[in-house]
Parts: sequence; C-alpha cells; structure tokens
Amino acid sequence: MTEPLWDVAALAEFLGKPVSWIYDNHAKEAIPSFRIGWQLRFSPAEIREWMERKCRTTR
Repeated sequence: MTEPLWDVAALAEFLGKPVSWIYDNHAKEAIPSFRIGWQLRFSPAEIREWMERKCRTTR
C-alpha cells in the first residue's frame, strides 16, 4: 500500500523544519520533490531514503 504524498507543511512537520527551509532546499534541488501543477509534493518513501543517504551517523 502506498502512502499519500506529503505537501510542504506535512514535510516540514515531519522533519521539524520551517516551511521556508523546505522551499529553499527544493530550489537548490537538495531534497527529492516534484510538482503536480503548481503544488509541490514529496514521496514519503523517497524522503526516508534521502534521509538514510544524507544524514550523518554518530558513533
């Protein structure tokens, strides 16, 4: 079963970041995103994979 796509507000809440951070990183192509018409959307699965690749681990 596929999760519903996230909008900017949902992603900001999930990451604990301001909405402006989401827009800035979308503009830099630093976060996986796509548009449906004028609306920006995010795949929860792609965001989780992106986090696994990009986030640092501590030891």
